[in-house]
Amino acid sequence: MIFENATIITMNPDRQIIMRGAVAVDGNKIAAVGKSDQIIEQYPQKRRINCNGNILLPGLIDTHVHLAQCMLRGISHRLPHGNLSNWLTQLIWPLQGTYTERDARASAALCILEMLKSGTTGFIECLLAENYGFDGIAEVCIESGIRAALGKVVMDFSPERRDRIGMHPGMWQSRDSSITNTLAAHDRWEGAADGRIQIWFGCRSASPENDPSLFDEVTALAQQRNMGLTIHFAELQSDIDYTASLGFRSPTEFALAHGLLGPRSVFAHYLMSDEEDWKLVAAHQTSISHNPANNSIVGWGPAPVADMLKAGVNVALGCDSTPSDSNMDLLRDLRVTCHAAGLLTKRRGAMPPETILEMATLNGAKAMGIESEVGSIEVGKRADFIIINVDAPHLTPVWNPVASVVFAAQGSDVDTVVIDGRIIMQGRKILTLDEEEILADVRQRYLAIAKRAGVEDVVGPNWPVV
Repeated sequence: MIFENATIITMNPDRQIIMRGAVAVDGNKIAAVGKSDQIIEQYPQKRRINCNGNILLPGLIDTHVHLAQCMLRGISHRLPHGNLSNWLTQLIWPLQGTYTERDARASAALCILEMLKSGTTGFIECLLAENYGFDGIAEVCIESGIRAALGKVVMDFSPERRDRIGMHPGMWQSRDSSITNTLAAHDRWEGAADGRIQIWFGCRSASPENDPSLFDEVTALAQQRNMGLTIHFAELQSDIDYTASLGFRSPTEFALAHGLLGPRSVFAHYLMSDEEDWKLVAAHQTSISHNPANNSIVGWGPAPVADMLKAGVNVALGCDSTPSDSNMDLLRDLRVTCHAAGLLTKRRGAMPPETILEMATLNGAKAMGIESEVGSIEVGKRADFIIINVDAPHLTPVWNPVASVVFAAQGSDVDTVVIDGRIIMQGRKILTLDEEEILADVRQRYLAIAKRAGVEDVVGPNWPVV
């Protein structure tokens, strides 16, 4: 196929933008990139798709996703739940802990559908619990055509400690079973769908609930198998207090001592850090998943991302989850990234659009460990790209394609999605999933989950319903 007559944001080493450009796809790879007339002359027999002057760019990569929470969109806004622990124990864990495997699969399908329709072509899932049914979620990922790193949860705390902190029993596993089942999932699914599926370790957090020796074991296993690892890390002051109680200057130095730093590790949020920490993170090629929309909504404030990038840290982007962020539209969150940086520094242009787009594409690919395969429109790379329809008032005119994408485009402007050379969405129609069936399934399922969890009285509107 040839995708012709496009404005191509290549993200190649020279960051070229090709006007009236074309991308030739051969199998699952990009065969040629250049001016339309030249590419058509080079491949006269290939099927041609007219992009009508729209913007073609690499697919976005979301580096922090909770698939099972997509069905919980908007439930956090009725009553204040205080700190993170209360929010989890009183609302989120009771709901997720009562999930059946069909519930979790329905939520995952909804999340993947939303991500695809808003231009996300790859993602990192952080915490798939045992009760979700790992195989069913992997099957949905394969069916959809998306690129996925699926983090299977590992933990180490006793049933007594579980009950003391208020974790729903349905969300708990023993250390041995969580590790054993993660390795089994890796044996079964790693490299599936022509390499689109990865299996990672998903660690909850470095907190008093987890025995630190868990991280020593898990990181050793991850290195043996070249597995990725993701963890909620250095989110709150309590994380600093905990690692300080163990004798560490910072959570990052705790991570160094327990093997968590490394090129296959992704730290989500990472708000509690300083220059000394960034030097360690950069030296060990650890990636950070910045979640600006989620952090703003929950009141955590923005991370000093511009300074991290200057220190050489690979910072990518994530939406996190719909109970807080409400959307899995990473394209929308590009502008939030800019807004958060401006609020932190009180300086216009603290985060230029070019840097933000790098975070959502090249840096995300590096965080997933696939930077040699995706993240830019270059010959020999996998054909993962999206086309944004600019024929809309909020995208007219296009003076600067990068600025238009970052500051003006919305997920609903994504017209076409191509992953591994396969058209996944065209004309806003998903070709790999049954959108109507997914939506109908969730609509008949979500209230029953709330009733089963005993929280149906606290998840509806604040105002009276008549």
